[in-house]
Amino acid sequence: MRGLLLVAAREVFERDGFLNARVTDISAAAGASHGSFYTYFESKTDIFRTLVTEVMDDLYTSLAAGRPDGPELDALGSISCSNRRFVEVYQANLPLMALFEQVTTFDEEVRQLRLRVRERIVARMARRIMRWQTEGLVNPELDPRCTASLLIAMTNSIVHYWLVLKGEDFDSEQLLHTMEQVWAGALGLHTDRVPAGSGARPAAS
Repeated sequence: MRGLLLVAAREVFERDGFLNARVTDISAAAGASHGSFYTYFESKTDIFRTLVTEVMDDLYTSLAAGRPDGPELDALGSISCSNRRFVEVYQANLPLMALFEQVTTFDEEVRQLRLRVRERIVARMARRIMRWQTEGLVNPELDPRCTASLLIAMTNSIVHYWLVLKGEDFDSEQLLHTMEQVWAGALGLHTDRVPAGSGARPAAS
């Protein structure tokens, strides 16, 4: 029943938005009684936080995960794979991500949730940068934590601008290639990979 309520909550939130969604609607969509809802969740906000926690963990963890299976990737391959996974997860959860950005602005617990998840990924990426520095792959003068925080913020911002705000109609492959090049340049990695895709396209006026 808990799983059914989470599936129903996602449908209702994406359809009605956070403010207009009602516990009665979520319960009805799950085929549960109104009272059954409160066996598993304290409120509409509680189930929303539970829902987005799963998505955010997947989203931000993907930035530092590289390839989840298969052989160890080199630094550039790891960056490329991580950024691609981030975009894929964002696209797969786009309506919920757009809603999450809104709720973050007025719900303190949701904002703190986002900060906690982001802190984990920044710390993980900072450790990766430190390892690359000891291996002589990355500029040793970079502050690992500042660099990790900046690159993650940049990636999140451009993907949100592209997919949620629809501020520009990027070709996905060209954007991913450009992100790889920017990450590599910022870290001091070198790459001569050929750009993929047909290039970025300006948004329609």
